[in-house]
Formats: sequence, C-alpha cells, structure tokens
Amino acid sequence: MKKKRSPKKSSHDASPVSVQIARQAIALTIAGSDPSGGAGLQADLKAFQQNGVYGMSVVTLLTVQNTMGVKRVETMPVDLVEQQLEAVVEDIEPLAIKTGALGTPAIVRAVAERLKSYHGDVIVDPVLISKHGDLLGGDSMVYAYRKYLFPVATLVTPNRYEVEALLGRKLTDLDSICDAAHELLQFGPEYVLIKAGVIDGLRHHVLADQEQTISAAVKDVPGNHGHGAGCSLSATIAAALTRCARTHPQAKRVRAAVEFGIAAVHAAVTLTPPLGKGCRPVEHRVLDKGTSGKLD
Repeated sequence: MKKKRSPKKSSHDASPVSVQIARQAIALTIAGSDPSGGAGLQADLKAFQQNGVYGMSVVTLLTVQNTMGVKRVETMPVDLVEQQLEAVVEDIEPLAIKTGALGTPAIVRAVAERLKSYHGDVIVDPVLISKHGDLLGGDSMVYAYRKYLFPVATLVTPNRYEVEALLGRKLTDLDSICDAAHELLQFGPEYVLIKAGVIDGLRHHVLADQEQTISAAVKDVPGNHGHGAGCSLSATIAAALTRCARTHPQAKRVRAAVEFGIAAVHAAVTLTPPLGKGCRPVEHRVLDKGTSGKLD
C-alpha cells in the first residue's frame, strides 16, 4: 500500500502579515482630472496612497491632456461640484483638504463658502499659470482666490509666476519673494509657501507666517520633466499633515509637513520615469521618501 503524502500548504496558510494602518489619516482633493495620470487629482490620490492616507476626490474639471500638453478642458457645473463636496464631507470627514485646478471663479467661491465651516487643514494650490506661462482664468480667477479661498486656507502654495499674477508685479530675487510671501499673508492664509524656482542653480522654497520666514533649497534637476510636481507637493504636504499629531503646535506641524513634501518631491523629480514624449511626470511611487531638516 502506498503511503499517503500530506498535502502541501498553500501560501494562503501562511501566518498573517502584521500591517499598521493610520485609519484616521483621510484627505480630500478638489481638483481637475489628468487622464495621463501625471498631475491633477490622479497625482493627488497617488501621493495620498503612497503615504498611507485614505484619499477622496471631488472633480472640478475634465481635461484632454498628456505629457505634451492640454488639448481640451471641460469645467463641471458649480452645483455638481457643490454636491460632490457635500456628499463626501457629510459622510467621511477628512483631516486635510487640498484644492488644485478649480476652473472658474464661481467654483472657487462655492468651494470657499463650504470650507468656512470645515475645521481641518486646507491646502490651496492656486493653479493660475500653465507650464507654458499662460494665465488660466484671467483676473477674475486671481480676484476669487484672494477674496474667497485664501482667507479659509491653512497653507497656500503658489509658484513664483502665480505670485506675480496674484500681486501684479514681477519678482526679481529671493528678497522680493520673501517680501511677497508676507504680502500674500495679508489675504488671510495662515501660512504661505512660495515655490520660487531656480535661483543660482538651486531650487528655492520660501515658507512664511506672521512670525517668521524660512527658506529651503534643493539641487535643481535639469531636464524636460516635472509634470505634476506642484500637485504632488501640495498633496504630499496634505498627506503629511494628516499623519502629524494634532497635539503638536500648528507651526511645528506645518513646517514638518513642508519639509517632508519638499524632500519627497525632490526625490520624485530625481527619479523621473522615462514616460511620455513631452514633459515627463514625476515618480509618484517615491512620494513617501521625504526627510526633514532642510529648512533654515
């Protein structure tokens, strides 16, 4: 008689893996869609997921775009944006909300009105200037951001050219950018982070509140890449804020989140994958690799 063999154990019989999940780390993006996945709400959701944050989204506009450019934009009706936002926050309240491309002044105002009663962190990335330097939405969008959305923001994250549009003047050097950060604070946000761009071979960032101004510089990475870098930075900061203990002082939480975001996006730009024929997207899969200690 043949001896019966014991059945082999399948991989499903292995001991369960221990997983730690920050179940209250929840973030919402209110932004436009990029079907190529490099920017917009797709980039935001990747940043949230990579950092262990449960991500949600409200769609403000649809684009037809890829790494070579934007071919078409269709903005959502204001009431549809409002209904999406209300449906989310009445059921699953996020610890942080970030805004990206909002499309029209009416949407900016509607979002700002709803966020007046929200008690978490609000990160506003005022998408006003395209990568080609074009003003998106005109002066009416600039006014809407300054009048309605900035006053409810914890942190605003404009780039240098968006600051010029918001203030109506050119920024010539790092000192003028620091001055501009304090001027933007007069519109109501608690903190301002200006993505100052490349100065003397380094990519600078300026973080300001009513008490102080601090700066960060990382080595520039030359090349035709960076699609989605701004979205990824604000989303990574939002994700980091959901993971920071709220028992810490607000200034400490914001500074730590900004430090983390700058380092993570720098890593993502350095490791840009060879995707697309135009401005290549950042490597979203390393957006959890932020470090601290870069702000002076």
